[in-house]
Amino acid sequence: MKKIALGGFVAAFLFMLTGVFVKVNASAFAVPKAPANLIATPTSVSQITLSWTDTSTDEVTFELESAGDGIKYTKIADLKSNTVSYIHDTLKASTKYWYRIRAKNVSGYSAYSNVASATTLTPVITIPKAPSALVATPVSASQIHLGWTDNANDETAFEVESSVDGVRFEKIAEVAANMVIYQHTGLKPATKYWYRVLAKNSAGKSAYTSIVSAITFQVAPAAPDSLAGIVVSQTQINLSWVDLSGNETGFQVERSTNGTAFTKVADLPANATSYQNTGLTAGTLYYYRVRAVNAIGASPYSSVVSLRTLNIPVPDRPADFSAVPLAPQIVQLRWAPVTGNAVSVSIEKAKAADENYVILATVPATVLQFQDTAKLEKVDYFYRIKAVNAGGSSPYSLIAIVRAGSIITGMEDPQARNSIYTIGRTLFVNPRLAGKYTISIYHISGKKQKALTATRPAEINLQGLAAGIYIVAIEAGKEVISKRIALY
Repeated sequence: MKKIALGGFVAAFLFMLTGVFVKVNASAFAVPKAPANLIATPTSVSQITLSWTDTSTDEVTFELESAGDGIKYTKIADLKSNTVSYIHDTLKASTKYWYRIRAKNVSGYSAYSNVASATTLTPVITIPKAPSALVATPVSASQIHLGWTDNANDETAFEVESSVDGVRFEKIAEVAANMVIYQHTGLKPATKYWYRVLAKNSAGKSAYTSIVSAITFQVAPAAPDSLAGIVVSQTQINLSWVDLSGNETGFQVERSTNGTAFTKVADLPANATSYQNTGLTAGTLYYYRVRAVNAIGASPYSSVVSLRTLNIPVPDRPADFSAVPLAPQIVQLRWAPVTGNAVSVSIEKAKAADENYVILATVPATVLQFQDTAKLEKVDYFYRIKAVNAGGSSPYSLIAIVRAGSIITGMEDPQARNSIYTIGRTLFVNPRLAGKYTISIYHISGKKQKALTATRPAEINLQGLAAGIYIVAIEAGKEVISKRIALY
């Protein structure tokens, strides 16, 4: 091969083209000149515009490089020849970037341009748009689900507020940006809650959503606790308990006399914690239990409590009890009015002082006398009475004795040994008895008028007695003499 000088240029290469050697100018394969005047201009929060001067005429492309620290550059674009600008986008706001550019052809790369830098604009933050379409949906007795539409792209969080009256709201949660649901838990059953939501960022808070509300599901109430009772009287027991539920519509009180078969005795309003059970039977054991109710159903029962009403006090012991023969086969029994809420009087009779009493009759407590008309033998008879009510029987009265000798048979003393008679209002007594004797004078009704001890003979002034029939009974030891007299 032969080098040929041509026009002061050195022929560096010969190419064979279609069998013909062609001379080429060696300067055509020099690297391009470096771009100049690189300028970086921020145009938005995410974009920087670059421009430069193309100082070469033989570049094939431009290589544009960027660095986040001004040291470590990375190619970000290959640009066509003659390009003099480029827009770098999708950048971070308020961030500085460094740039450099160089030209390229088949011979290689030019030197780099000057380094240019720019910082993306700081975003102008505005209050976010308010969320909308808030919906509250009850999920259970203690939970409500909230959902809404996010109308902003610049919120940093959402604030969820709740109210129990629809007027006074308080924040219950802060939800992360772009979240559109919230679960409100730990709520009361059958309770209405109101809600509203707003979006916020560093510029401030949006308007609220519209207010919505939802009611948690109802559940059966909790069982009452600590059931207790106080016995007030023979007919009343007072109950009390602790209300542990907040959703009952009422309480049911049940009672039993055997602890097994219960019957409802009262329906009480919500929040009731006591009950007075009246009209009970004295001395009776009662069992009680209580439960709360609402539209869903009833709670479990409380524990069972048992109490016995007070016994009715027994009546007082009857007083002034007497038994006096009035006529053949008639013994008049009398006593003072009974006290202590007596209902009746039981009359008993026996032929011995301490055994084998039989009931003659039971009369109302208002009755104060009774006539024993049963056939009488010539023996001693013993009478006693007791007052009775629902609480039981009083102690027995003192025993009244009718001696065999005092029983009136309708016949005069065949021996006429005893003299008992009246002259005017003076009673003359001359019994054929030894020693002292007791004289008792009874009205025909059986009420004792006089009693005295005398020796025979005796004269007794009867001026203080009303006109009528009287029985004179003379007793000395076990011997009794009786006689009917008339006063005018």
